[in-house]
Amino acid sequence: MSPVFKDMLEIGTGDSMDRDAELRLAEDSTTLDQLLRFLDPAKRPLPIDISTVDRLLESAQKYQIERVFEYWEEQMAVLDASMKVVEIRCPMVTLSLATRFQRRHMLKLALRELIRGPDTNLHSPSNGFLIGPTIIIHATRLRQQRSEKLIGRIREYQKSLAQRHTCCRESEFTFMKGTVIPFILELIKEPSWNTFEKHMDCWNGCPAGVKWHLSSSRTAFNDWKASILEEEEELPELPEKF
Repeated sequence: MSPVFKDMLEIGTGDSMDRDAELRLAEDSTTLDQLLRFLDPAKRPLPIDISTVDRLLESAQKYQIERVFEYWEEQMAVLDASMKVVEIRCPMVTLSLATRFQRRHMLKLALRELIRGPDTNLHSPSNGFLIGPTIIIHATRLRQQRSEKLIGRIREYQKSLAQRHTCCRESEFTFMKGTVIPFILELIKEPSWNTFEKHMDCWNGCPAGVKWHLSSSRTAFNDWKASILEEEEELPELPEKF
């Protein structure tokens, strides 16, 4: 039992205690209603409200009701058919709260979403919840490393094309300017396999008749897909202090 609950139940029970003592709670009525639903089997928990979830989790920590944290984590996760977490809703809010309440696994899931997802996730509101600079710097660094690795694959592929095929500088420059460079810029915005799929057609315009769908390139493409998706599923390491 939570020490706070224990003290509350002992109010007015001792011989020397004032039996008319009032019990005053710091929580507002809305938070209490949300919290007590986890203790009443006849009621269902309410959907998570992002604007007030911090108060709910604060109370859950105070009264040591672990089920509230589990429910919050369930509500923030998007699952596939195999019940695997494939996405985290509101990653910036989740990052903030996971850091505040030291939910390490949830923190890793939110970080993964920010590293591989579109840059709009990084600019999404955190609802006023504070996020320490250490975890933001860590996320930014890991995201940059992911972008550089994916861009490196494109550059290596270009080199292999240059070795196998001859194309005039003008057509090569046109191809680079119109397709590959925008592709690389999109990888910076979203360093994920999703970006590769969106820009598959850009290789069809490669000069000197070089096509992405050549058998050798198809093999390379499939190899990339497997390894990139595998890397995207990995949970990032956390900094020592956050």
